[in-house]
Amino acid sequence: MEKLLDVKNLRVSFHTYAGEVRAVRGVDFSLNRGETLAFVGESGCGKSVTVKALMRLMLPPFSEIKQCSEILYRGEDVLSMSKKRLCQYCGSDVSMIFQDPMTSLNPTMPCGKQITETLILHRKMSKAEAREAALNGLKLVRIPDAEKCLDSYPHQLSGGMRQRVMIAIALACKPSILIADEPTTALDVTIQAQIIDLLRDLRSETGSAVLLVTHDLGLVANFADRIQVMYAGQILERGTVRDIFYRATHPYTWALLSSVPKLAKCAKQELYSLCGTPPDLMLPLNHCPFAARCEYSMPICKERMPQETVLSETHSSACWLHHPDAPRVKSFFERQVCQDA
Repeated sequence: MEKLLDVKNLRVSFHTYAGEVRAVRGVDFSLNRGETLAFVGESGCGKSVTVKALMRLMLPPFSEIKQCSEILYRGEDVLSMSKKRLCQYCGSDVSMIFQDPMTSLNPTMPCGKQITETLILHRKMSKAEAREAALNGLKLVRIPDAEKCLDSYPHQLSGGMRQRVMIAIALACKPSILIADEPTTALDVTIQAQIIDLLRDLRSETGSAVLLVTHDLGLVANFADRIQVMYAGQILERGTVRDIFYRATHPYTWALLSSVPKLAKCAKQELYSLCGTPPDLMLPLNHCPFAARCEYSMPICKERMPQETVLSETHSSACWLHHPDAPRVKSFFERQVCQDA
């Protein structure tokens, strides 16, 4: 498969009055054409910062992508792109659907104009051609009465319609990579399902690769090809959807899976809640970042950082429980079997 994106040792920091916040700490991943890679984890674990760094949206002096970082798009170094090439890259090659369409869309401009300006800038279309392409784009994302939507302002549309407009803008220039940063935030369950179904259909029709950022494991179950579990700016576990949902080995992944409501035989069932808070990202964190909240924590977990253990060709995890001398503990799936029995 054609490799579109290759990221190595990505490190991103924010400079504040209190000190340096190391939001992303050595993240590695790749993305192939036509596949969907999902980043999951709690709020504040570095998911959005990671994908924004791919488009160089982290602007100095308040934020910084460290020099040791490497982002390659089809072999081209993104971090050394000229301003002109970067303008072409952001929109034509890689596009992003932001979290909140109400704050991302310009409230003073009709939705159609916000799509046409992208087409005029990147594809050098005339105004008439751009309007026709914008109309086709709104029809592609299944907006009813697309002609009327062209001249509507964002506040005149529902949340689901605004999100569809954001997707139309992102797809206007037919990018190779579509970044969806929490695309279903603040939407009800029915609209969430519609947006995910829409993204799945568009991926098949356009052939674009998708980077999905979410804290909802339920969204990625039938959509993503691979999942990377993030915590405190690091990847703790990575694998295919089946690896994560049926063979997860990291206690943090078990905690995320346990917190998802399930249809069970028991009518009254207490929902699992992960105790504690994430670590302070101003600290160096030379040990396992999840150690303070992990019920299986050992002394070495608070002293040294675990190495990533390769469990299969598609599955790997960074945890001291994989060490041969570590005690045997029941996995999330084994505990589920015992509860059901």
